[in-house]
Amino acid sequence: MESGLKNLPRSSEERGAILLQIVSPVLADLEHSEEILSKFLTSQYAYIQTLVRHIERFKGKRLRPAILHLCARAFGGEAPLAGDVAALVEMIHLATLCHDDILDDADTRRNVPTVNAQWGNKSAVMTGDILFSRAFEILGKLDDPRPFRILSRTSRLICEGELLQIDSRFRTDIDEDAYFDLIEKKTALLFGAAAELGALLAGATEAESRSMYAYGRRLGIAFQVVDDCLDLVGVEETVGKSLGSDLKNGEPTLPLIHLLANSSGARKQEVLNFFKPESGGLTREGLKPYLERSGSVEYALQIARSEIQRARDEIGFLPASGAKTALLEIPEYVLDRTS
Repeated sequence: MESGLKNLPRSSEERGAILLQIVSPVLADLEHSEEILSKFLTSQYAYIQTLVRHIERFKGKRLRPAILHLCARAFGGEAPLAGDVAALVEMIHLATLCHDDILDDADTRRNVPTVNAQWGNKSAVMTGDILFSRAFEILGKLDDPRPFRILSRTSRLICEGELLQIDSRFRTDIDEDAYFDLIEKKTALLFGAAAELGALLAGATEAESRSMYAYGRRLGIAFQVVDDCLDLVGVEETVGKSLGSDLKNGEPTLPLIHLLANSSGARKQEVLNFFKPESGGLTREGLKPYLERSGSVEYALQIARSEIQRARDEIGFLPASGAKTALLEIPEYVLDRTS
């Protein structure tokens, strides 16, 4: 599988058109979930309404709802609850983005100002909290208890992942095992939950739903590894959000962990000096020659490729369908994404 960030198309519009083509079997389902999400993101208070509507502008390509609907379609139909649950998965995702932007001190997302940049951290914290609590309020009213059970556990683990990330800042003893535990919680589990729920709501067996969960989880791991590479070598105008926040916050992502593990002597000391909070030297420009010499970005991308192939293998048992084809193509899109 030949791919790499240096070969990515520079237009996010082009990338969006590619994804729309991939998920065409569930476009109507996604539009339905979009209508439901818009209905959920309302408030009688003008200020709160302004904040939650602003959050709606952070919507990306709706990968998680698309995966949920595709997994449901792959099992032969669309369950009545899938539209609502897909919207709630996206609402939880938006809540995490709101909180992430505070933790990262990010100024933009999807080329628009973040809530914290425009209205301050206090409003941003409470906006994320409103989205979380609203999602679980609605989940608690569903006739099927499985979405509440799965997404409540997933949300707890996402919060654990964020705390683990805070604890890892400016630490040079974080190894790959700790990194993968962190990104599994922070990112991969929500992808896994979306895939599992789509299958369960469409009548899949427990064994089948576990395979779909494994597909989503591996896809999510690859997604985050690519995201971490983009933070180092991506272009803000095409990625659509503030970059370099991992470096600014001293977060040891996979390319940096590889760089540290494969440096020695004076070179390693130079790299270690970057990881001192007071140094102010941990920048994309400063690290670029070190990353190029160590091949650390390509190393991380190779791991992402491996996870993508394993994700594709997880769904080999599915019968041929347009939904299965899309589920096989989404991992390639994730590897080659710019937004």
